[in-house]
Amino acid sequence: MEKVLNCLACNSKNFNTFIKTTAMMHAQRTTKYNFDKCENCGLVFLNGRIPEAELGQFYSENYLPYRVEEAWGKYANFVKRYQQNIDQARVKRVKDDNNLTRESRLLDVGCGKPTFLAQFYKDTPAHLIGLDFSDEGWKNNPEIFRELDLRVGEVSDLKGESALDVITMWHYLEHDYEPQKHLKNLLDIAHSETKLIIEVPNFDSYTRRKFGEHWAGYHSPRHTALYSPNNIEILLKNSGWQVEQILTFGTLDPFTIHWMSEMERKGIDWSGSMESRFIGFVAGMILYKPIYMFQKWFSMGFLTVIAKPA
Repeated sequence: MEKVLNCLACNSKNFNTFIKTTAMMHAQRTTKYNFDKCENCGLVFLNGRIPEAELGQFYSENYLPYRVEEAWGKYANFVKRYQQNIDQARVKRVKDDNNLTRESRLLDVGCGKPTFLAQFYKDTPAHLIGLDFSDEGWKNNPEIFRELDLRVGEVSDLKGESALDVITMWHYLEHDYEPQKHLKNLLDIAHSETKLIIEVPNFDSYTRRKFGEHWAGYHSPRHTALYSPNNIEILLKNSGWQVEQILTFGTLDPFTIHWMSEMERKGIDWSGSMESRFIGFVAGMILYKPIYMFQKWFSMGFLTVIAKPA
């Protein structure tokens, strides 16, 4: 395990153990993973961490986000449609603040299965770059993603890239081992009006308080930090970015993190079929919808930040 010596957001050395969790969305449930909490800014972060070179075991072909047909069976098309709705919401989020054209350049960091970029290309066929540490999310679908510039690597590998107009991080930053370093790297390939859009789980949320150690936002040991509005702004400021807007919600339906947390509490086999759980998932989404209408004022699980170079 690798130890963290400084808070990832404010660089403070004053932090103490906050909670211990088991591996999530994974078969191995015996090891406990420690999360510390910074006494200065309140950031909760994984300490110690799995060496990055060994993280692949937690992103195998059985990892639920990589599976649709085999995981959801006869409901696979409904799940695909659900993902399309998320991708459309993300396209809208980008276009609400940016007037992009065919000549525009957009980078999605941690693109995973790059359905967002594919959806964006249908709307605006700009130069769309997807970056991830593995090609597991797209290697089996070359035709679907052939119009995209997909790369395996990390942010530091982009040195010398032409300036980008928009940079998106849809649930990437909470995985980053060196967020300040990589946010600073991005400044080198940004211009003065580049927009950075980040969506992460919100530690300061209803679902985190409700589910405690089973909150899916911990996603142990894949998530290195759980941000709240105040400390993500500190992180961005220390990395050379100026926050323009913070939203206490994201593009994901907040019931998603509620359902995953409930499944973690039940200790389900995440590598198995989810087909029998689909009806319950949809029913829960409908049941909780009246509550989640208030997420613009009271966070239910997610957080969105829009920033530009300072």
